[in-house]
Amino acid sequence: MRLLLLFALLTATGCATTMSTLQTGKPLARGQLQVSGAMGVFAPVGQLATVIDQGIKQGKAIKNTIDSGEPYHLAEEDAQKLLGVGLALAVAPPGTSNELMIRTGLLESNALDLGLRLSTSSVRFDTKVRLLHAGDPEDVPMDDIQRKSFDVALGAAVSRHLFKSPVLEALELVKIDAFSRWDVEVPLYMSVDLGDIFKLYAAPKYIYSRTTLDQKLVDYSRVGQDVTGFDIALPAQVSSHFYGASVGFALGYKYVHLYAELTAGYTACRPVIFGQQRDLGGVTLYPAIGIAFKNPTPLGAMLAPSTPPVVSPVSPESPVSVP
Repeated sequence: MRLLLLFALLTATGCATTMSTLQTGKPLARGQLQVSGAMGVFAPVGQLATVIDQGIKQGKAIKNTIDSGEPYHLAEEDAQKLLGVGLALAVAPPGTSNELMIRTGLLESNALDLGLRLSTSSVRFDTKVRLLHAGDPEDVPMDDIQRKSFDVALGAAVSRHLFKSPVLEALELVKIDAFSRWDVEVPLYMSVDLGDIFKLYAAPKYIYSRTTLDQKLVDYSRVGQDVTGFDIALPAQVSSHFYGASVGFALGYKYVHLYAELTAGYTACRPVIFGQQRDLGGVTLYPAIGIAFKNPTPLGAMLAPSTPPVVSPVSPESPVSVP
């Protein structure tokens, strides 16, 4: 029953890691706002493959013991591997994630913007600064269909995750009060804009994640050898490194665009658990789709006072009529 619950939770929503980009290398203009909503699917392919492989292996072992009439015995190595992968899925569970992002530009030179992203599992603040701009000048009037540009920007982001682990709670290993996770992300945005209709972008990125496990779970694991017969001690913190990139496109016109992208890479995670260093990483995928809206005119321009009318001076020789 617990194994069935584990596989059922692999598609659970609400706690999956959000890894989307959904923005180009072109910062917004000063005072301009962009609001976007999106949904993605976090898929730790490497970890899921290990779970499936171990499930098939243990299923065959159980069938053989039933056929032979002998008692089933789970080897310590297999048990620790299953628990290790379970821990990896607990701190970064697969599933869908919904997000809402708000961005605004800060400089008149269109070189810097800020963003706030709220997702089902985290709060993220980010910024990007333009490093390179090529193409048609932005200050020259031009039809929006004809304007072309190439932009490169360096970004930085910090995310705070607040979640509980449905995997460990459903397996009834221990009651979890809280996990705590911080992410630090450094992306390099590159994009090509073909008018305001089609945008193609890529963002190589590095993400460092640090998860603090629930202290109650750690304490239980350190005394669990007396019950289980083997070392199941867990670290108080687990760190991981993601190396990958997001590739996507946006299609729309002027102020409304649909986004579609795929983030792919490798997650490196080798903590010391159950008495030795173990590889809990693997290939990670995150496809996402979204829609973005931005106001047509920067707020600064909208709020600026209108130009006063020009009044011609009256010469002394000009007759003045008195009503």
